[in-house]
Amino acid sequence: MKLYLKNPLVLMLLCLMTGMFLTISFLETPLKFQVQGITLPTALGLGKLMFGLSSKIQWGFLIVILILMFISWKNYTKTDFIILAVLLSILALEQFWMLPILDSRVDLLLSGKALSPTPLHDYFIYAETAKALILTIAIILQFKRNTVQ
Repeated sequence: MKLYLKNPLVLMLLCLMTGMFLTISFLETPLKFQVQGITLPTALGLGKLMFGLSSKIQWGFLIVILILMFISWKNYTKTDFIILAVLLSILALEQFWMLPILDSRVDLLLSGKALSPTPLHDYFIYAETAKALILTIAIILQFKRNTVQ
Protein backbone atom coordinates (compact mmCIF):
# COMPACT_ATOMS: atom_id res chain seq x y z
CA MET A 1 0.00 0.00 0.00
CA LYS A 2 1.32 3.41 -0.98
CA LEU A 3 0.10 6.85 -0.05
CA TYR A 4 -0.51 9.41 -2.79
CA LEU A 5 -1.27 13.11 -2.60
CA LYS A 6 -4.59 14.21 -4.01
CA ASN A 7 -3.15 17.61 -4.93
CA PRO A 8 0.20 18.84 -3.56
CA LEU A 9 -0.81 22.50 -3.89
CA VAL A 10 -3.91 21.94 -1.76
CA LEU A 11 -1.80 20.19 0.88
CA MET A 12 0.73 23.03 0.84
CA LEU A 13 -1.97 25.71 1.20
CA LEU A 14 -3.75 23.80 3.97
CA CYS A 15 -0.47 23.47 5.87
CA LEU A 16 0.38 27.16 5.40
CA MET A 17 -3.12 28.20 6.45
CA THR A 18 -3.05 25.93 9.49
CA GLY A 19 0.36 27.19 10.58
CA MET A 20 -0.67 30.83 10.26
CA PHE A 21 -4.01 30.21 11.94
CA LEU A 22 -2.52 28.27 14.87
CA THR A 23 0.20 30.87 15.37
CA ILE A 24 -2.24 33.75 15.57
CA SER A 25 -5.12 32.09 17.40
CA PHE A 26 -3.29 29.91 19.89
CA LEU A 27 0.15 31.49 20.28
CA GLU A 28 0.09 35.23 19.57
CA THR A 29 -3.30 35.88 21.15
CA PRO A 30 -2.61 34.56 24.65
CA LEU A 31 1.05 35.66 24.64
CA LYS A 32 0.31 39.31 23.95
CA PHE A 33 -1.37 39.53 27.36
CA GLN A 34 1.87 38.27 28.96
CA VAL A 35 4.07 41.04 27.54
CA GLN A 36 5.28 43.35 30.27
CA GLY A 37 4.17 46.91 29.75
CA ILE A 38 1.43 46.20 27.20
CA THR A 39 -1.83 47.79 28.24
CA LEU A 40 -5.21 46.08 27.98
CA PRO A 41 -6.43 48.62 25.38
CA THR A 42 -3.32 47.97 23.26
CA ALA A 43 -3.73 44.19 23.55
CA LEU A 44 -7.43 44.38 22.67
CA GLY A 45 -6.77 46.67 19.71
CA LEU A 46 -4.04 44.33 18.48
CA GLY A 47 -6.38 41.35 18.83
CA LYS A 48 -9.08 43.14 16.86
CA LEU A 49 -6.60 43.94 14.09
CA MET A 50 -5.02 40.46 14.00
CA PHE A 51 -8.30 38.50 13.95
CA GLY A 52 -9.73 40.77 11.25
CA LEU A 53 -6.66 40.29 9.08
CA SER A 54 -6.44 36.57 9.86
CA SER A 55 -10.06 36.06 8.75
CA LYS A 56 -9.40 37.77 5.42
CA ILE A 57 -6.29 35.65 4.83
CA GLN A 58 -8.20 32.48 5.73
CA TRP A 59 -10.91 33.40 3.20
CA GLY A 60 -8.20 33.77 0.56
CA PHE A 61 -6.65 30.41 1.40
CA LEU A 62 -10.00 28.59 1.40
CA ILE A 63 -11.14 30.11 -1.90
CA VAL A 64 -7.89 29.11 -3.63
CA ILE A 65 -8.06 25.65 -2.04
CA LEU A 66 -11.64 25.23 -3.24
CA ILE A 67 -10.67 26.25 -6.78
CA LEU A 68 -7.77 23.80 -6.79
CA MET A 69 -10.02 21.03 -5.45
CA PHE A 70 -12.53 21.66 -8.23
CA ILE A 71 -9.74 21.57 -10.82
CA SER A 72 -8.69 18.12 -9.61
CA TRP A 73 -12.17 17.09 -8.41
CA LYS A 74 -11.75 13.44 -9.41
CA ASN A 75 -9.19 13.04 -6.62
CA TYR A 76 -11.61 14.25 -3.97
CA THR A 77 -14.51 12.63 -2.16
CA LYS A 78 -17.74 14.10 -0.91
CA THR A 79 -16.16 14.13 2.57
CA ASP A 80 -13.36 16.42 1.36
CA PHE A 81 -15.87 18.96 0.07
CA ILE A 82 -18.00 18.66 3.24
CA ILE A 83 -14.90 19.39 5.35
CA LEU A 84 -14.21 22.49 3.29
CA ALA A 85 -17.87 23.57 3.54
CA VAL A 86 -17.72 23.23 7.34
CA LEU A 87 -14.55 25.35 7.44
CA LEU A 88 -16.19 27.99 5.25
CA SER A 89 -19.30 27.94 7.47
CA ILE A 90 -17.31 28.44 10.67
CA LEU A 91 -15.31 31.22 9.07
CA ALA A 92 -18.52 32.89 7.85
CA LEU A 93 -20.04 32.69 11.35
CA GLU A 94 -16.94 34.28 12.81
CA GLN A 95 -16.59 36.94 10.10
CA PHE A 96 -20.21 38.06 9.88
CA TRP A 97 -21.56 37.40 13.37
CA MET A 98 -18.95 36.91 16.08
CA LEU A 99 -16.16 39.30 15.08
CA PRO A 100 -18.41 42.33 14.42
CA ILE A 101 -19.98 41.96 17.88
CA LEU A 102 -16.65 41.30 19.59
CA ASP A 103 -15.06 44.24 17.72
CA SER A 104 -17.83 46.57 18.84
CA ARG A 105 -17.35 45.35 22.42
CA VAL A 106 -13.64 46.17 22.14
CA ASP A 107 -14.54 49.65 20.87
CA LEU A 108 -16.91 50.15 23.81
CA LEU A 109 -14.28 48.93 26.28
CA LEU A 110 -11.69 51.24 24.73
CA SER A 111 -14.08 54.17 25.09
CA GLY A 112 -14.35 53.43 28.82
CA LYS A 113 -17.72 51.68 28.95
CA ALA A 114 -18.22 48.88 31.46
CA LEU A 115 -19.67 45.76 29.85
CA SER A 116 -21.27 42.68 31.29
CA PRO A 117 -19.68 39.36 30.30
CA THR A 118 -20.93 37.59 27.19
CA PRO A 119 -20.59 33.94 26.19
CA LEU A 120 -19.73 35.03 22.63
CA HIS A 121 -16.02 35.11 23.42
CA ASP A 122 -16.25 31.48 24.55
CA TYR A 123 -18.15 30.59 21.37
CA PHE A 124 -15.37 32.18 19.34
CA ILE A 125 -12.77 30.08 21.18
CA TYR A 126 -14.85 26.94 20.49
CA ALA A 127 -15.09 27.89 16.80
CA GLU A 128 -11.32 28.43 16.61
CA THR A 129 -10.71 25.07 18.27
CA ALA A 130 -13.12 23.36 15.88
CA LYS A 131 -11.32 24.99 12.94
CA ALA A 132 -7.97 23.69 14.22
CA LEU A 133 -9.32 20.14 14.45
CA ILE A 134 -11.05 20.31 11.06
CA LEU A 135 -7.94 21.72 9.38
CA THR A 136 -5.95 18.82 10.82
CA ILE A 137 -8.48 16.37 9.40
CA ALA A 138 -8.40 18.18 6.03
CA ILE A 139 -4.60 17.81 5.93
CA ILE A 140 -4.79 14.10 6.74
CA LEU A 141 -7.44 13.61 4.05
CA GLN A 142 -5.07 15.01 1.42
CA PHE A 143 -3.43 11.59 1.30
CA LYS A 144 -5.09 8.67 -0.42
CA ARG A 145 -4.19 5.02 -0.43
CA ASN A 146 -3.62 3.08 -3.54
CA THR A 147 -4.13 -0.56 -2.69
CA VAL A 148 -3.75 -1.76 -6.28
CA GLN A 149 -0.63 -3.90 -6.54
